[in-house]
Amino acid sequence: MNASLARPLRPVPFSSPRPWAGTRLGDGIGERWLAGPASLVALDDGSVATLDELAARHGAALVGSRGTERLPGRFPLLVKLIDAADWLSLQVHPTDEVARRLYGPDAVGKAEAWVVLDVDPGARLVTGPRRDLAPEAVRAVIRAGTMGHAECEAVEAAPGDVLNVRAGTIHAIGAGTFVYEVEQPSDLTFRISDWGRPATAGRRLHIDEALEAVDAAFHAVPLGTAWRLRGGALDTAHFRLEILQAGDAPHRAPAGRTPEVVTACGGAVILEGDGWRETIEPLDALVVPAAVAAYRVLPGPGAHALIGSLPA
Repeated sequence: MNASLARPLRPVPFSSPRPWAGTRLGDGIGERWLAGPASLVALDDGSVATLDELAARHGAALVGSRGTERLPGRFPLLVKLIDAADWLSLQVHPTDEVARRLYGPDAVGKAEAWVVLDVDPGARLVTGPRRDLAPEAVRAVIRAGTMGHAECEAVEAAPGDVLNVRAGTIHAIGAGTFVYEVEQPSDLTFRISDWGRPATAGRRLHIDEALEAVDAAFHAVPLGTAWRLRGGALDTAHFRLEILQAGDAPHRAPAGRTPEVVTACGGAVILEGDGWRETIEPLDALVVPAAVAAYRVLPGPGAHALIGSLPA
């Protein structure tokens, strides 16, 4: 298992059919996971390995000092695209504490951030419960299985909007919305409502788990519009997000601290480093190992580079 960590890795995207899927990612494809623990990478010797396997083998050279502190031997980020022709379920994700209480010491919570890439007219996002509902009332409608749009706060979505969705926040992505997500490396999702779609063994509601995870006071926090982040970057306890476009100052590598997942949208993005040059086509991503000492991010005309990493 030989991997050169002196230049970016190109994970193989994984596409997932969903009942609410649109067509931007292919017919019936609702999610495309661009980079995460289970993402496969072709290695120099012709074999393949997951990013988790490479993290276990190479440690800080791939995931940096922050990665080895947080999740030793594991890849610490997940980046995906979501294309919704219909509403995703009304849902909530757990914190690390709740995840470990429910599923054991190796479980990871799921805080995330959204960047809206494209919308159909009238597309909306549920960002929390209705603000005039007391926490006890929110929990009561969840427990009763009757929480719906009337109990939710929703906002209109626009390309370039950025929202931080803390674990514990009730949320849903609306019909006609195309979204980029960066998040903790977890897929723990507790459905509060599926808007009347019939439950199946693989797609059930999680009322008890949702009640464990929900914080009825939380709402998704808007932190950017028109492809600009308030303060220049979105920093959370779990990840960092930057957005670059043509003409922005060159990106500075994090000097061994964290891997970076660079995603292109709206056009191609070029990465240049010491002796290498890589192109990221729209809606694709590269993983830049922490061992890469310096590199430049060059978005083409109309393109945006979304850079997910670990916080300082």
